[in-house]
Amino acid sequence: MKKLIAVIAGATSIFGFLGVSHAAEKHLFYIHGCCIDKVGGGAYETIVKDLQSAGFNVVFDLRTDDSTAAVQAYASKVAGQVKNLLAKGAAPEDITVSGYSLGSVTAMFASIEIANPRVNYVLLAGCPGKGARSFDIDYAKVQGRILSLVDVKDDRFESCKSRLPESALRKEVEFDSGQGHQIFRYTTDKAYKLWKEPLEAWAKGQ
Repeated sequence: MKKLIAVIAGATSIFGFLGVSHAAEKHLFYIHGCCIDKVGGGAYETIVKDLQSAGFNVVFDLRTDDSTAAVQAYASKVAGQVKNLLAKGAAPEDITVSGYSLGSVTAMFASIEIANPRVNYVLLAGCPGKGARSFDIDYAKVQGRILSLVDVKDDRFESCKSRLPESALRKEVEFDSGQGHQIFRYTTDKAYKLWKEPLEAWAKGQ
């Protein structure tokens, strides 16, 4: 599918056209973490290009507003785009919403609005812990086919097992990369094997 790159209101977007859906397409929403003004967006853009090269129709926005209001607004935007794909004929199993850190929180907010247990989700870093910002997430309402990936040395995020419904959290993988929270924005072969390969497999229904 032809990709479109645009700069809109200070946010860079890389996405496939969402107006028409075909059964064979795999749609992947990738939501990055916070603090773009500090860490930059280069690693995320590399990740998006690599996900596109793996055959996914990737929806991605490079955003700088990390406020709670902006997170909730973007979650609603993603939810609307997913619902549009479903209305156009996409199978829920062919749609994946993935998010890292603040993006994981955003993905959970979106899942509550989407309210479809067959849509895939990948929570990169898992759920916010004591070292993360506090968000008013109604975990009992989070639904979907969810994979959580957690680094045991992460000092901000942690396991989702005690929070998400068992019907939603289908699988959680813990590992020790030695890098903690940051591993999910690294693009080395070692990092990709820990988080990108499981994300792609989950999005493909494996």
